[in-house]
Amino acid sequence: MAQKRLMDDNDWDNWIDKVFAAEPIPDEEVSDEAWTVTPCGPPLTDEEINIALDRLTGWQSPNSFRDDVLQLCSRCSPSDYFSQPRLKFLHDAFVLAKFATKRSVDQIRLASRDERWPDGHVKIGSRTFNVEVTSTHGDRKLGQEYRKVKDADPVIEEDPIEDWIARADSIPEYLEKAIRDKIDMNYSSPCWLVVYLNISEWGIRQNQIEQMIAATVSCYGEKFENISVLWKGKLYSDH
Repeated sequence: MAQKRLMDDNDWDNWIDKVFAAEPIPDEEVSDEAWTVTPCGPPLTDEEINIALDRLTGWQSPNSFRDDVLQLCSRCSPSDYFSQPRLKFLHDAFVLAKFATKRSVDQIRLASRDERWPDGHVKIGSRTFNVEVTSTHGDRKLGQEYRKVKDADPVIEEDPIEDWIARADSIPEYLEKAIRDKIDMNYSSPCWLVVYLNISEWGIRQNQIEQMIAATVSCYGEKFENISVLWKGKLYSDH
């Protein structure tokens, strides 16, 4: 029997969007590539999750960490990924893995179970950084419908250009809110903030948004050791 291909780095920026595309939410933005993420193997058991947590909280190379996280994600259905509290660690690990591979850090690990903060740590040269991650998906509600309906077929809605423009216009507000919410946490130690900005306008305002991201990161850069924004496959950093 042929095995399902493990997602490679080219699949990263589509993974969450494709999970959203599997949700039966009316009037959602849905990619033309919409498909339901099919689990590769049986759902993760509690024992496998505990082992995975212990493994991810140990130092790994970025590529090893990425492959580990993607393998775990491929075992999760959209309904489980968004609705199971025991899988919440994968949300943070997913963003950390994307960041670490694009930033080319030396080593990375998820925060240990007894750490309430931050979400993870990276080593670059002789320095170790606390890394706090956050995500913004615009006004989409993660897994909202999967709390009621499981394994539903994708619903493909029209996505007129007016909606692309509206999403583009919304990006500055959602990005700033994601950053300010973390500032309001008043962390006791310095950290590197990583924002996963998962709002697409299909490229109609790419240059303007890239300039806005750079300006926003520069504006709030002094509040953190560094700020990085992951958007549409690229990493934008303060320095």
